[in-house]
Amino acid sequence: MVRRSGSFRSGSPLPGARTSGQRRFEAAFLAAAYRTMAGMRRRGCALRPTSVVTRVRLDSPSLALQVHEVALDHVLADVLPVVVGGRLRGVPGLRVHPGRDHLDLRSPDGELRLLGVTRERWRQAVAAGLPIGLAMSDTLDPLESELSPALPVDLMSGVLRRLPLWRGAAWLDGIVVDDAVELYWRGGPSSESVAAILAGSSCGIPSSTAVPYSFRNAVRGVALHAASPHAMTTSAEPEWAWAEWLAGTAPGPAVDERAVRPTRIRADVPDLWEQHEMRAALALRDISAVYLLLLHHGVPPARIAALTGQQEKDVDRVLAGGKVESYDTLTDIAKGLGVPLGYMGLAHDEQVESDVPCGCAELDERTKRDRFLAHAALVTIGSTVTNWGCRAPSCRSARPV
Repeated sequence: MVRRSGSFRSGSPLPGARTSGQRRFEAAFLAAAYRTMAGMRRRGCALRPTSVVTRVRLDSPSLALQVHEVALDHVLADVLPVVVGGRLRGVPGLRVHPGRDHLDLRSPDGELRLLGVTRERWRQAVAAGLPIGLAMSDTLDPLESELSPALPVDLMSGVLRRLPLWRGAAWLDGIVVDDAVELYWRGGPSSESVAAILAGSSCGIPSSTAVPYSFRNAVRGVALHAASPHAMTTSAEPEWAWAEWLAGTAPGPAVDERAVRPTRIRADVPDLWEQHEMRAALALRDISAVYLLLLHHGVPPARIAALTGQQEKDVDRVLAGGKVESYDTLTDIAKGLGVPLGYMGLAHDEQVESDVPCGCAELDERTKRDRFLAHAALVTIGSTVTNWGCRAPSCRSARPV
């Protein structure tokens, strides 16, 4: 359990970032980690996105994270600063300092250590094409000095330091809406238990409130808001929440979902769907902002109209601030641009499996039981294998979620 592992004892609060700059740095790193996890889901990666960060160490001078070997290159690609199309991606000001058995990431705001990344592993990442121009530079690019979008850094820093809470979920995603952080995940611990832990336990995020949400298909959510310290009340440790969390935290397989996979890849449309501004616009279904971002990255209105099936005058109306509220039109826009439907809250459906004949009726009970126990053993050790049991959509036997 997070609060009872390592150097932390029951009742001992988790240490937070010491400075506002460190909190800004950790918030920017978390935003990059969201992009990594979302990208893994879009690509159908076998590694569960919640396994990207396998360990969080808070007992060192700076925050230290252990990143899964499979995800390391993806994390670095999203974290390291790089200028693309006149815009800065990654964490502004971040510079890399390789060590013998770790990789230090430092910026004018703060620092973070990636454990287990040797110099040889860093050289392999660079040889694979990692953009390191800015990350190894001694000077700041002018774009790195620009003001970053305002983020609820206290909440986001707190979430980064508590990522192990979601290790039992199939995936985790987060968006910023005004001054709130909305977290969504599938499977794993219940939203009620996570909300109680985040807002009312010794491992909670100080001066915060958490509102739980539940959706269909085992999708859960929590909305985090900052609260005045004077308005907070002291309550007993929510042991029921820890019990529920523990019961729902056995690592399970990755989940392949149609909702987060683009219906088609558009080679002539920039892959902007993981950027903070774009994700916020998609979550709010602010199509005007979506079109303006595409326009800024060189996609002309005529091309937008051709992809979405709209008339150019309708695209011009949206660019001028017009709203799009029709579900069918929103779906056509998402499919035409290659936006994962789940990013706009339009679908949370599973990938439809091809029809195969069901042979369960011919299996004896011992064979069925052996299959189930073998799968349970794989899940217990964190395997991402999902092809157990019957794959026929018409089968009525128990199947994994």
